[in-house]
Amino acid sequence: MTLSQTSSPTPAATFLESLTRQLEAGGGLTFRFDRQPHTVRELAEDASRLGAWLDAHVPKNARVGLMARNGRPALLLWWACTFTGRVLVPFNTGVRGAVLDHQIRDSDLSLVVIEEEFADVVEESLRGLEHPLDVLIIGEAELPSAGAVRPFESSFAGLDPRPIPVRQDRFETSHLVYTSGTTGQSKACVVSHSYLANLAKHMRENLERQPGEGLWTAMPMFHLAAIGHLIGSLHLDAEISLSRRFSVSRFWEDVVTSGAQVAALMGSMLPLVLKAEDTEWTTQGFGQLRAVSGVPVTVELADGWTRRFGVERVGSSAYGMTEASLIASSVEGAFRPGSAGQPNPDFEVAIVDEQGYHVPAGESGEVVCRPRQPGIMFDGYWRQPERTLETYRGLWFHTGDLGRLEDGHLYFVDRKKDSMRRGGENISSTEIEGVVLQHPDLVEVAVHAVPSPLSEDDVKVTAVLRAGSSLTELELFDWLHPRVPRFAVPSHIEFRPALPRNAVGRVLKHQLRDEGITPRTIETDWRSRV
Repeated sequence: MTLSQTSSPTPAATFLESLTRQLEAGGGLTFRFDRQPHTVRELAEDASRLGAWLDAHVPKNARVGLMARNGRPALLLWWACTFTGRVLVPFNTGVRGAVLDHQIRDSDLSLVVIEEEFADVVEESLRGLEHPLDVLIIGEAELPSAGAVRPFESSFAGLDPRPIPVRQDRFETSHLVYTSGTTGQSKACVVSHSYLANLAKHMRENLERQPGEGLWTAMPMFHLAAIGHLIGSLHLDAEISLSRRFSVSRFWEDVVTSGAQVAALMGSMLPLVLKAEDTEWTTQGFGQLRAVSGVPVTVELADGWTRRFGVERVGSSAYGMTEASLIASSVEGAFRPGSAGQPNPDFEVAIVDEQGYHVPAGESGEVVCRPRQPGIMFDGYWRQPERTLETYRGLWFHTGDLGRLEDGHLYFVDRKKDSMRRGGENISSTEIEGVVLQHPDLVEVAVHAVPSPLSEDDVKVTAVLRAGSSLTELELFDWLHPRVPRFAVPSHIEFRPALPRNAVGRVLKHQLRDEGITPRTIETDWRSRV
């Protein structure tokens, strides 16, 4: 099946266009990093000073790496690279070892900016470089394997601001963003200013965010969603508050202190907040938030947030990836919890089978898409044309996700590699996770395949218990098996203190699959129950 809306002919406003409009109006808009306020004008002036330093030390069009948490330095480097025509390469703060080694070498950096927290990690990756790499350090640290090491702030603090350009080629590269793929070496998506502009437009429309409506988030700035919200805040003349990291215990204190009406979260964060104990900040925050984003969000999870916290809209009904965002989102007044929204006007979206043929409405298959406007998708994988062409089979971009189209809405089913098959039936891990998470004693859940002694897959539930719970694995099985399809009853259950996650909160299911049945895993008598 294929579905698309009418494409919009007007290009979205770029970051630089939105910033210029803010500066012309005085630049008084406030951005906060861990509650510390900075005006847009102050940030732009400091970024222009840093741009002057880049002009003196880094070649034009060169790539500049960044390993830092959310904060003023990360924003200044992004803006300075945009002002001066450099390409920002933000590294996931959770990567290290061979993965980071590959990304530093593959991106061919001229400079890397490092927060002192990550100095030891980056130092290990600098040792094998043929030519020492220059470093700006946020804080203090020694990096013997680096070239010149300079303090970030003082390197540009005394410089005169360089002129901030008022226009740019929207199709020039802004970022190289490495994907968190689970097979082969990570690859970098080439992302243009136009792509980021379109992403920001769809993100603010998806949440129906209004001019002046403040937003709080702990999404990391190496994640394009955070960049989209920052550009959207400039466009809407709205404050934004960014925390260095997400904390369940501090969530409502951070939100109340920020005064935000919208909170942008990862989907995995919503059940954690909902199951946390009440505090005085929870009471103060009731009804403050109009909308909370997050994917996926079940109807039950959305209802829980509305009843307990007074949030009008829970979930963002959005679907996208680094290569293409947002492929689907909610149009005004059409938000539907449980769906990934409706295909965006700028994309043609289809569901296809293994041979690339379109499937009927309501049937599952791989989600594929193609752009209806220039500059709204990635420009390919950095220095990997073969892998770029591989994803565009049949002139469609293949997402690697399973989904279905019903009543004009896209429904995410599973990652192709995370789906399971037992007894000739396909099993959606995300669908079963939604059922398991309804148990009040669980705070995190991953459903994944483990090897079967017969054929196809066996099903394992790996979960994290609520503090103080005495629930056993077999008690969970007794509660669960009547609630899921017979072919999806778990064969194994394991409780852990935490699930393995990457730095943006995504559960590392490939790691759980690789670990398989561990000494802590309990085998159920599922065959006698189906």
